[in-house]
Amino acid sequence: MKAKYHISKKDYVASGRLYARPTVKVVIVSVMVFAVLLVVAVYAPPAVSAPIVGGLIGWIVFFLVVQLFVSPYLLGRHYDKYKAMHEEFTVELKEEGVSFSSRDGEGLLRWDAIHKWRQNDRYVIIFSMPRLYYVVPKSISESGFDIPALVAALNQTMPESK
Repeated sequence: MKAKYHISKKDYVASGRLYARPTVKVVIVSVMVFAVLLVVAVYAPPAVSAPIVGGLIGWIVFFLVVQLFVSPYLLGRHYDKYKAMHEEFTVELKEEGVSFSSRDGEGLLRWDAIHKWRQNDRYVIIFSMPRLYYVVPKSISESGFDIPALVAALNQTMPESK
């Protein structure tokens, strides 16, 4: 069950966005803070509510600019400088974990060493540390790699990090 693949710049940027996707907990806290500030802005005198509304609008605009422009630009620039990411990778599902290899080396990420993982319709990202992850494009299922078996094994180890 080995599969070879390349990570394109587009893949790198898209998987980086999956990495940066806020967790459910962060979304809930953000919505609660936003709601409280909105309620305060509605019932507060205009001298207080105007800066709150301006701050909320500024926060939304800042968040959208970072997500839509800044982050993809920085990820693309990082990919261009990260020459090892341009190489071919091999992934293999083993009983004791997931094996990754490239021209520069190889390693086995044991199931019990996985920090967390995430997926969307195009990628599975597997974290070995909080900010270090492996990208597995789901398109490699066309090469015979069993993505559902990988996801099932990851789910058995730990539920998906949402």
